[in-house]
Order: sequence, then C-alpha cells, then structure tokens
Amino acid sequence: MNESVKFKDLIVFFIIGGGLLYITESWLMALGIMILLILIDVGLADYIVRRREKKEQEDNDETVD
Repeated sequence: MNESVKFKDLIVFFIIGGGLLYITESWLMALGIMILLILIDVGLADYIVRRREKKEQEDNDETVD
C-alpha cells in the first residue's frame, strides 16, 4: 500500500462509504465516493510533497548564491 494513504484515512473513508451506503442504499455510489476520496487524498498528498520540495530547493538556491 502506498505510504500516502494512511490506515486512519482508509477507516474514515470506509465510515463515510458505509454512511452513504446506508443513506442511498447503493453499493456503486458508496464505492465511487470512496474511490474519489482516496484519489483526492493521494493527489493532495503528492501536491504537498512536491510543493515542499520546490520550496526547499528554492531555499537551498538562495543560500548558495
């Protein structure tokens, strides 16, 4: 499993998916929302890592000059 998707996040996604399943009575909708949440979480985590690396690179470039 990818490190960016944490165990706690998966539990929260399953709780949300279970709540949606209870409300909508649709397995496909609950599964679709869970998949979207996981994709958004992974995408945001990747974006944050790239932004931090870029900032660290810029900070390193400033100290070298």
